[in-house]
Amino acid sequence: MCGVDVDLDDDGVQDECEVEEVSRDAVRLLAPPPAECDGEAWGSRRGHVVCALCGLMLALWNVGVGVACGTLLCVVFMLVLTPPTLLLYTGFLCHTRVLASPSPLCSYLDDNSCSALIILGFVMMSPLVVVAAATFCSLLRRFRLLQLFQPISAARYRGRGFVWRRDIRAWV
Repeated sequence: MCGVDVDLDDDGVQDECEVEEVSRDAVRLLAPPPAECDGEAWGSRRGHVVCALCGLMLALWNVGVGVACGTLLCVVFMLVLTPPTLLLYTGFLCHTRVLASPSPLCSYLDDNSCSALIILGFVMMSPLVVVAAATFCSLLRRFRLLQLFQPISAARYRGRGFVWRRDIRAWV
């Protein structure tokens, strides 16, 4: 038994391995386990050692893609959040009650201007975090980085290779 499609109009049963085309009125049931299909639908199973090696390769691939996404996240947030970070750093560096640094920049700033820099830095931070997150999500969507993640279950069967998924939906 390789999977069963039930047609609601005819109460008929069709074998999925024999008939590939299914009418729109048919209800598609869950796919059967590959052991019951004799490797026809998904390809034959790999051996235990090859399956473990392919699983390790896919896991390393997914870690690499995750590191690339994390690096992109850090770069985007660092670029977008640099101005408020510099304002906060300067404000806290030169305020007499915090650090009171003897740097030459602090000779131009009094405590009121340092407080203004600190407030301006915190006020700028909130909208720029949103801008950075939107920029990161648009870059993920443009480069299609989320489609590079591979399911580990692909290591079990031969002939699947890399599966470029088309059913990913962006939530931003």
